[in-house]
Amino acid sequence: MSTDFSDITADRGLCQQCQILFSTEGFSQLLSTNRFKHSELDTFPGRAKCRFCSYLWNEEFIGDSNQVYTVRRLRDLVDSTSKRYNLSHSWVVVSRPIRQQYFIGLDGSTANLEPLTIDIDSIQANGVDRIFISVESDKGRTMWQASRPLRLVVPKDSPVASFTNYRPVEWNGLTIEWANDIKAILERCQTSHPQCQLSSPTSLPSRVLHISSGDGESFPRVQLLVTTKKQMKGKYAALSYCWGGPQPFQLTKDNIDTLQKEVIEGASLPQALKDAVNVTHLLGLRYLWIDALCIVQDDPEDKRREISQMCAIYQNAFVTIAAATSSSVSESFLDHKSTFNPKQATCTVDVSLISEDGKGPNSINKVTLSPVHALKTDVFPLNKRGWTFQEALLPTRLLVFGDLEPFIRCRTKNVMKRSWSVIDYQISAIQPRRIIDSVATSQALEKGLFVVDTKGGDLDNIWREIVEQYTLRELGFEEDRPLAIGGVVDFLSERFGDECHFGIWKSNPLIWLLWKAVCPGERTTIQGMPTWSWMSITGAVDLDSVVYFDKPEAVISWDTYANPPYARLLVSCCVLRGEEVYNAVEETGSEVLVESWSDFSEGSTEYVFLGTKDTYFLILGRDTTGHSLAIVAAYEGDGVYHRCGFAELNVPSEWRARPRKQILLA
Repeated sequence: MSTDFSDITADRGLCQQCQILFSTEGFSQLLSTNRFKHSELDTFPGRAKCRFCSYLWNEEFIGDSNQVYTVRRLRDLVDSTSKRYNLSHSWVVVSRPIRQQYFIGLDGSTANLEPLTIDIDSIQANGVDRIFISVESDKGRTMWQASRPLRLVVPKDSPVASFTNYRPVEWNGLTIEWANDIKAILERCQTSHPQCQLSSPTSLPSRVLHISSGDGESFPRVQLLVTTKKQMKGKYAALSYCWGGPQPFQLTKDNIDTLQKEVIEGASLPQALKDAVNVTHLLGLRYLWIDALCIVQDDPEDKRREISQMCAIYQNAFVTIAAATSSSVSESFLDHKSTFNPKQATCTVDVSLISEDGKGPNSINKVTLSPVHALKTDVFPLNKRGWTFQEALLPTRLLVFGDLEPFIRCRTKNVMKRSWSVIDYQISAIQPRRIIDSVATSQALEKGLFVVDTKGGDLDNIWREIVEQYTLRELGFEEDRPLAIGGVVDFLSERFGDECHFGIWKSNPLIWLLWKAVCPGERTTIQGMPTWSWMSITGAVDLDSVVYFDKPEAVISWDTYANPPYARLLVSCCVLRGEEVYNAVEETGSEVLVESWSDFSEGSTEYVFLGTKDTYFLILGRDTTGHSLAIVAAYEGDGVYHRCGFAELNVPSEWRARPRKQILLA
C-alpha cells in the first residue's frame, strides 16, 4: 500500500481522513453510527506530518489509570516485544462511546467505559464528548481498544461547544462569575439533594466572625460576634486549614472584648484567614467560624467546651472552606501553580464546521484532545494533618481549594464542579472518603452519584476505613489523637446508637482489638491511653484482620471499677505462654507462631520481645483461614496485663481445648 500522504494541507496539518473526522461531516458520522473507520494501522508510521495521526502513534494517550497498561500508544502495538496481537490488515477506528457501554477485553475481562457521573441537568450537548481509539480486523473484529477515551475540550464560547461538554480547567481566582457559579451549585445541593438538606434552621456556633461590606474598602468588615445570649440562627461558613505552628493572631482572654468592639483589620489577619474572609463574603454569607479566632486559645475550659461541639459546628455549616494546598496559616490557598502531567500530552487540531445556513464559508475552530487526568489529593497538606480529618468527613458541603481547580463535595456527590474537564474524579484519589447519610440512596445511584450507606451500612467497615485513614495523619501534639477524631465518634454514635470508648465500639469490642502497628520507624506511647487501644501509640495501624475475622473465641467486657471509666477490659479467653508458643516445634512438631507484630519499634524503651517468659498470647478468635488471632500481652503484676503486640497463630487443637482464663487488660 502507498504511504504517500501529500494530501496533508498546510493550513490544518491533517491528513485527508483526519480532515473529514474533524469536520461537520465527521462529527455527523460519529453521531449517527458511533464510529469512523480511519486507515490501516501499518500506514501510521508514515503519517508524521498529520498532527493527530502522529499524536496517536507517538504519544501516551491512555491517560491516568488505576491499571498498568503495556500499550499506551499505537506504536506499542507493533513493538517487537509485543507478541499478543496479530495486527496484519488491521484498521484504526475512532468510535464515540455509548453511555453504559461495556467492552470485553482480549483477556476476557469486562470493563465499563467511563459512565457519566455528572448530573444530567448539566449536560449542554449530546454530541462528540469523547472518542475511543481501537484497532479492528478487516472483518470488523476488535483486536485492541484503548481503556480510556480522549476528551474533546473547547471553551464554552466556541462553535464546537455545541458538540462537546468538556471545557478547559479554568481558575482565575475569586471572580464574580466564579462566585455565582459556586453559589448556584451550593444552593442546588441544598434544595435538590435529599441527603444534604437540613431539617431546621441552623443555630450559629457560640462565636463567629461577622462579615459585612466595608465602607468603600476592598476588604470586608470583620468583627467577632458572640451568639449565645441571642441564640442566633443563620447560614455560616467554617474554615478547615493547617495551622502550621503557633498562630500569629488568635483569640485570647486578653483580646476577646476588644475583638467584639472593634473591627479586625485585614492587615492583622494571616493570609489563609484573609482568603477565607474574602471567599465567605463573595459567596454572600455573613458569618464565618475559624477555630483560632472563635475559641479562646489560652482558656482550657473554653477549649474543652468548644472542641466537644466540633461535630455540630462542622455538620451545621452551610459550607466548609477547605484550604487544601496551604501548609500554614501564612500561605494563601487561592494561588494555584500546579500543572498537568506533561507525560500525557494533548493534541490541538482544527475543526471545520459548516455555516448555519450551509451557504457561507466553513469556520475553522480549534479543539484540544486530551487524555484523562487524575487529581491526587492525598498529597495536599490539609490531607496530612490529623485535626483536619474530621473537618472533611463531617460537613454537609466542602468547598475544596485544590491545586488545579476548586471543587465541591457533599453528602450526595463525591465531587461537584463548574464544568466537565479533563480531570476524571472517578479515578482520582479524593481524600478522605466521605461519610454519607443514607437517604434516597437508590435514586442517587441511578444518577451515577457517589453514595455510601451509613444508617443501613456496616459500622465495622466504616470505622475500619476511618481508623486506617486517620492514623496515617500527623498531629502536632500526640495526646490529641483521641481528641481530633471526637467529632466523628459523636457523629457515628448518634447514627448507629452505639458507644465508643478509646476507639473501641461497645456493640462489638472484640474486633477492634485486632489492630496491628504497621508504621515503620519510631513509635511511642501516648500517655493516659489504655494499651489495648490503637489510640495508645503513634503511627499508622492496620485493621485488615477485621475483614477476615470469622469466629470469636473470647468474651470481652469492661471493668466497671476502672478509673478512668472503660480504661480496663476483662478478657475471658484461652491464654498461651510466650515460651511455649516460641518453643512449640519441640512439643508439637510444627510451628505455632505464623506471624507477629510488635506495637513498638525494636530498640525502643517500650519494646518487649514477644517470646519472653513474661509474655502471653490471648486468643481472641479465628480468621477465615482457620488461624488464631491473638493479643500479645506482658504481665505487669497485681493481675494486670498490658498489650505489647499482635499475632497470628496456628494453634493445636489440644491447646485450644484448654480452659479459658479471665485476665485484666489495661
